[in-house]
Amino acid sequence: MAWASEARAQVALQLSIDPPQPVAGEPFHIIYGVSMQGGAGVVVQPLAMPEGLDVLSRPDPPTVPSGMMMGGGMFMFRSSVTYVVRARRPGRYVVRNAMARSSEGRVLAQLAPLTINVGRSSGNAPQVAPDPGFNNPFPGLFDPVEPPPEPALPTGPDVPPDGTLTGAQASPTGFLRAVVDVAEPYVGQQVIYRAFIYVPANEAGCEPMREATLDGFWSEVLMEPRQVCAQRWIPQRVGTWTMTAGMVRRLALFPTHAGRLEIGPLRMGVEYIEGDGFFGRRRREELSTPAIVIEAREPPMEGRPPGYVPGTIGPLSISASIDRPEVPVGETATLTVRAQGNGYLGSVTLPPPRGVEGLRVLPGSSRSSVDRNAEPLRGDVVNEYRVVADRPGRFTLPTLTVPWFDPSTRRYQSSQVVLPVIVATGAARPAEEAADPQDPSIALEGLQRDVSLRASTSFFTTPLRVWGTLSVIPGAVLLAGLGYGLRRWSRARRVVKAETAKNDPRSLLAQADAALAAGDAAGALGLGARALDRAERGARSPGEALTQRARAAREAGDGLRFAGAAVDRDAVATALRELRAVVEAMEAAS
Repeated sequence: MAWASEARAQVALQLSIDPPQPVAGEPFHIIYGVSMQGGAGVVVQPLAMPEGLDVLSRPDPPTVPSGMMMGGGMFMFRSSVTYVVRARRPGRYVVRNAMARSSEGRVLAQLAPLTINVGRSSGNAPQVAPDPGFNNPFPGLFDPVEPPPEPALPTGPDVPPDGTLTGAQASPTGFLRAVVDVAEPYVGQQVIYRAFIYVPANEAGCEPMREATLDGFWSEVLMEPRQVCAQRWIPQRVGTWTMTAGMVRRLALFPTHAGRLEIGPLRMGVEYIEGDGFFGRRRREELSTPAIVIEAREPPMEGRPPGYVPGTIGPLSISASIDRPEVPVGETATLTVRAQGNGYLGSVTLPPPRGVEGLRVLPGSSRSSVDRNAEPLRGDVVNEYRVVADRPGRFTLPTLTVPWFDPSTRRYQSSQVVLPVIVATGAARPAEEAADPQDPSIALEGLQRDVSLRASTSFFTTPLRVWGTLSVIPGAVLLAGLGYGLRRWSRARRVVKAETAKNDPRSLLAQADAALAAGDAAGALGLGARALDRAERGARSPGEALTQRARAAREAGDGLRFAGAAVDRDAVATALRELRAVVEAMEAAS
């Protein structure tokens, strides 16, 4: 004889907090556990968190096997998860919905709402072991254990900022966010631009589609373009969404002039796994940041010292040296002046040293560099001058003063450097030679050494010579007018040719081939992309297939262009050939 039987599960839930007396602003744990014996098809419901209680971890409930467990009623299954939460302010919070249902929807186990009393931080809250909080029918399942170490929340400027969500159009499927640390900088002041990507997954893969355009800025890349996605993912709470965020771009920007300056949108493609890591599906989104407008200001005119060059941001330090302090009269010594300050000093003109009577200071070379490891960035400019003495003696050049502006105090200051003393030896140069402003090493001699003393004779000795000379004047005027007309025609031809070179796709592709031959792979790919844009504007009806091909060719070129110095020349040549083929197809379609 056989009896029909139905396997029923014995389910128990557990809900507790650690520590039992949390404080506002400090993370604490809510432990949510389930135990099951026999049966199958049990679904544990997620907890319902009240307003003001932020979940810093994934809000997934504990899971149980979806099929019949081996061993029948003798098999015991246990599972638990730990929510990391934080209360915004002191008060009373009620966590609800601790429930387990069968696959048919029948309630198998349910706990009363958990009340959490959050107090104010006193700095010496005692650490108490977690309390199971209910009569456990399965001894040993939820025995108190040593609490895990509290996770350290990352901090710093590269962490997505809290507060109002600016610089983004939020979406639960993912979005890009761009922020700047200074909204109204002065000309030459450093502005850090950061772009963060938010996705509803633990991590994601990124594909750059279009970099942010910078109008009115000199820029320095602080995060290498080949690192196209985040190196670190940080849990974030955006309204009711639980997401992770990571920084994908970091640039140092320096306004070059005052006014409204715009940072264009950054576009990226992103892929991530939606849902469970094993059974989830891959999702792809195209994300973009909104444009950011910055109001750049000119340093104030009030109190501006004479000789200040806009864009010179301090603090600024200056040093000076000379290659040889003792130099013979007429020979050249090299005076080197080095300035170091915040930002980019390559576009800043430093005042040259002033010469003294008997000692001339002539301009020489100049070079600049940037130290990206400093915060803020440090610029370095080196100017060299040629110093020539016209007489022997000891020469002291005037102290060199460079004014600069401090954005933090909104005041002008200046840095000074005492120039080295120069001793000239030897005999003085002749007065007429000393008056020559040119460097004696490159002085020119007269073109004619000996002048003839023969008497001169008049050319106009016959009427033919007189009338012949007079007839030359109208011809000269005619030739001058003809030459002027030819020059205007040639200038117009050059303008037309230059405009054609900028807008004609074939001409742009020819320039791209020349740039690749010269070793400029990034420039070649940029010219190829411009040629494709011009061809698309001229095409009347390219069709869906040709449009998709054009998009694939552009994305391949952009990917190589932002790959940096490691790009393969053959790969660039292949991308240019594909761009050329698409351009020719576009022209045929028009």
